[in-house]
Amino acid sequence: MKTNIKTLSMIFGALALFAAISLTGLAQGHQHGQQEQKKCEGCKGGMGQGSGQGSGQGMMGRGMGQGRMQGQGAGQGGRMEDMQTIHSLFDEHKKVNRTVTKTENGVVTVTESDDPKVQAMIVEHVWAMKSRLEKKQPIRMWDPLYRALFEHADKIKMEIVNTDKGVKIIETTTDPYVVKLLHSHSDGVSEFVAEGMAVMHKRHELPGEKVEESAFLGKGDGITTCPVTGEPVNKNVKAEVFGRTVYFCCESCKDAVLKAPEKYLKK
Repeated sequence: MKTNIKTLSMIFGALALFAAISLTGLAQGHQHGQQEQKKCEGCKGGMGQGSGQGSGQGMMGRGMGQGRMQGQGAGQGGRMEDMQTIHSLFDEHKKVNRTVTKTENGVVTVTESDDPKVQAMIVEHVWAMKSRLEKKQPIRMWDPLYRALFEHADKIKMEIVNTDKGVKIIETTTDPYVVKLLHSHSDGVSEFVAEGMAVMHKRHELPGEKVEESAFLGKGDGITTCPVTGEPVNKNVKAEVFGRTVYFCCESCKDAVLKAPEKYLKK
């Protein structure tokens, strides 16, 4: 009898221990699952929702650029989002209207569009660039003019005024050389607006320096990469040049090559 009781006690003890281990495992698994879920939600917030929420906040005028920049990962400084906006503006350059007034201490520009989507991109881009100047987070560092602008960023005062169709930008400085940089930059942006993607990768020399014209500007083979930008082609955008079919990334690049094919393609 005592042996049977002892045996039963051991069995019940083992069952209790197994149950305790199982419950502990389930609890740990549940906690791990919650952590993984939080981690995934964090990834979504950092990679997608962050920039998306920022843009949403920014649709109300002044807050656009600021809200979007705060929503992005600090490590990248919003570079990917900024470049996407820039590329979109190049694609829609024919919908952009721009006036420039050069002053003794800077420049006043008005950049607008009749297209609401382009208006939003203009505002977003301008506020993003203002933030980059203030934080000294440069882009186009291969371009001498842009490199110089960011190096002298602390000497530039940039005021943005939203208009019904875009923005008015007032850039001023007390440094005579920086005035020249601002004037040159305004000319470059006006060319971007006029020519689009065809001049996106154009190099801008510093004020007073001789512009070195390259005999050949081609960056792609016209088959898989655009001859103007070197970016992947859109097979729907093509033209016959030098007796062969050439593909481009956009209509603007196609127009540029058709105007001067020898600059971008070899016979």
